[in-house]
Order: sequence, then structure tokens, then C-alpha cells
Amino acid sequence: MRYLGIDLARSVAIIFVILGHALMGANVQEGAAVSALRFFLAVSPPVFFCLFGCMLQLVYARQYAAGRQTEIVQRLLTRAVQCWALYVLTCAAMCIAAGLPFTYFMRCALFLGDTPYTDILKFYAALLLTAPVLVAVSVRHGIWPLVAVCLLIQAAFPLISHIPPIQGFAGSETLSAFLYGGEYTGHTGPSVIHGLGFVVFGMLLGRVWQSRPGREFLLSGPGWALRAGFLAMLAATATWIIAGGHNLLEPAERITLRNTNHPLYLLFGCTAAIVFIEVFSALRRLAGIGAKSFWMIFGQTSLFTFCFGNVLLYAVKLPDPASAPDPARMVWSTLAALSLSILYFQFREGRWVKSDRPAARAYRWLADDSAAQLVRWATGPFFAPGYGSSKPLKPVDTAL
Repeated sequence: MRYLGIDLARSVAIIFVILGHALMGANVQEGAAVSALRFFLAVSPPVFFCLFGCMLQLVYARQYAAGRQTEIVQRLLTRAVQCWALYVLTCAAMCIAAGLPFTYFMRCALFLGDTPYTDILKFYAALLLTAPVLVAVSVRHGIWPLVAVCLLIQAAFPLISHIPPIQGFAGSETLSAFLYGGEYTGHTGPSVIHGLGFVVFGMLLGRVWQSRPGREFLLSGPGWALRAGFLAMLAATATWIIAGGHNLLEPAERITLRNTNHPLYLLFGCTAAIVFIEVFSALRRLAGIGAKSFWMIFGQTSLFTFCFGNVLLYAVKLPDPASAPDPARMVWSTLAALSLSILYFQFREGRWVKSDRPAARAYRWLADDSAAQLVRWATGPFFAPGYGSSKPLKPVDTAL
């Protein structure tokens, strides 16, 4: 079954992330309406990570269990390489726009530099690298060992938050914050080990959908167990926010929770993901949005939307807190970034790309086949003959 509500939620989450970056770049921060909008947009990255977990469970884990182990592992690693390449491209755009030296570009490419806007691609590349392990454990041992590990990481927050950063080389603090968090909070969170909580939660949601085939809405159907669980999450989130004195309407408070990898950030993001998915599933049904709808494009070109949108924002202007607010730039830069994604989608689906012309073959090799060939070459010796599928990679339907 294809879960069109999840497809739409993923597209909307990407649009919101790009809009949030445009707000930052245009320095539009004042006003009650802007504050409310920024609060809503801040939910988008956790939602996107949860939806990635849903995809792992509903698509990749199912095909892994069907005997395509080698193919699925190589497909996920290929996506990781492609995501890293797009991250490197946006780092190059940032360094050129800011006049930064080549050495800083190399640091960024090695995950040793901070990049406004683009850290989400770095984080996603790391998640894709861990995805084969998550899928294998889910299929062979069930989802609960992964849930237990993530809960232990969150419970160890008082200890992990006091681990000092790595020392000894340029960018070591950024690398340590990226991997495990710790005392250094200057890097945009969450860390990789803490962000896995969103992915595993998404995989858990995928398990729920698998146990209730034919139902698009997560909280629909007979029985109150799921709805009671959601209400418990909602109550726990609200209680923690109020009792802890956390004002999540303040951007600084949200940034602190995120960059310090506070457990409340995970709980709030996972609760919001359920609301997000249910709301846009309902809107999809009310509006009659189908698989071929214009609104589904951004989810199908998600990594390229991040790349093209961020490159455009870097080219326009890097964030400058001292500059005057420019709402017009926020609007047109957002529209331009999304328009680039639409044009890219039309290009990818066009006849020329699928033709046998030398230029089209070269493009397909550069954009798709080169990374797949590299992964097959690097991982081939680790797969014993007869382990899963040993055939070259075929297109995997990642539609939800």
C-alpha cells in the first residue's frame, strides 16, 4: 500500500524547512505572526527524520525481509554517498559566497565545519549510513531492541551532556557535537546518536501501519490503544514543558533544547510528527491530492530540494543578524528554491534524460550510476555469494 498522507507530509516538511531557512537568511524575526510561523516551521526537521524512519520500515525492511539484503544495503549506502555529494556541493557554494578558504571547505566536506542551512544534509547522510544496521536489526530481532537503545541514550542525557569534546585538530569540537553532543553546543543539533531516536520512532510508526493494512490514518480504526498512547505522549510533553518552565515559543529556547540534545526535544518532535502526519493525511483526502499531484514533487526530490534551495540561499546572502529584515527576499527566495525543485523534477522525468544520447547517458552515470558502482565495488567483497540478492542494483520503489 502507498501511504499518500506520508508522501504529502514529507513534501510539506521540506517546503517548511526551506521557508525556515529563507526566514533566517532574510532576518525576518519580529512580530507575533512571524514567531508563530517560526514555531510551526521548527517542527519540520524532526518530522522529516521520523518520516525517514517510516520509509525504512515500510519499504526497505519489507524488501530486506523478502531476500534482497545485498541490494537494499547497497541502495541505502548509495543514497548516503549521493547525499554526501550534495552536501559537499552546498558547502562549496557557501565557501565561495562567504569568501572562505579552501581549507575550510575541506573541513566541511569531512564533517569538521559548521554550515548554516546545510547541516541537515550532513545529518541525513549519517542517518543513511546507519540505516542498513537499523533495517537489519528490525527484520532479524524486531523493533524493540532499537527502541531500548534510543531510550538508554536519552536517559543518559545528564552524563552524555557533560562529555568534553574531542581535542587535537581543527573542527574537532564540531565533529564531537555532531556525533554525540556533549559539552560543546555551538553546533546545530541533534547529534547523530540522539537523532536516531526520531528515525526509530518513525520505524515504530511504520510497524503500526504494517499491523493495520489499508488504513491511511495512524490513529483511526477500532480500539483505543493507539489513541491512548498518543494522548499519553501529548500529556507528557505538555506537562514537561509547563513543569520545566520551557517557553517553546521563544526561538532561543527551542535552539537550546535542540543543540543540547535535551530529551524534551525528542519527545516534542515525535509527538508533533504524529499530529503533522494526521493533519496532512486529512488535508490530502479532503483536497483529493493523488500520487501524481504537484504537491508530491518536493518529497520525491527531497535531497535535491535541500541542495538547490541552500545553494540559492547562499548565493543570495548568508545570514546576517545585523541586517534589516527583508520579507520580500524571504518570499522570492523560497519561491525560487521550490521552482528549481520543480524544474529538476521535470528534467528528471523528461524524455531527454531517458534517451540513449551520449550526454544523457553521461548524466545518468554521474547522477545515479557512479555512486552505485562505487558502493558495489567497495561492499562487494563483504557479501558472501548467495547472501540475499547479488544482482546489480535495480530501482527500489521508495514511495510510501
